[in-house]
Amino acid sequence: MNSDNIDILDKQKFIFGSLFLLANKLQTMGDQLLGNDGMTVRQWFLTVMIIQFQDHCPTLGEVANLMGSSHQNVKQLALKLQKKDFLTIEQDTQDRRAIRLKLTEKSHRYWKTREAEGDDFIRELFRDLTEEEINLLSNSFNKLFGRIEQWKK
Repeated sequence: MNSDNIDILDKQKFIFGSLFLLANKLQTMGDQLLGNDGMTVRQWFLTVMIIQFQDHCPTLGEVANLMGSSHQNVKQLALKLQKKDFLTIEQDTQDRRAIRLKLTEKSHRYWKTREAEGDDFIRELFRDLTEEEINLLSNSFNKLFGRIEQWKK
């Protein structure tokens, strides 16, 4: 094996470990940002995933799949948001086994009030990256997600 391959492997290992470190740091920062309202980044993430279904009221399984998480973890997050009146958990009328997650009006209002602050957070996070670097990073993540999907099959 030549030294270029070792150098690339070392960089790949660095990137792999850095993803976990970055995720932990972002979760901590986000939890601090939302903590005054008793919210967490994971609860925010669940909300964002539900919104991806637009007018369709998704099932717990659909959301878990989109989040890359287990049904049990998503259900625990959903139950916490239900207690805060941010979503409803309903049994599907057609398929009694399916559980549907629906955001409440309170949830929509709350996240709308946080939108500008969230946008500012994202702008500040990426402030030191050029547009080219952001595009490269976005394309690279899309390739990694695609690779993971291929791997799962």
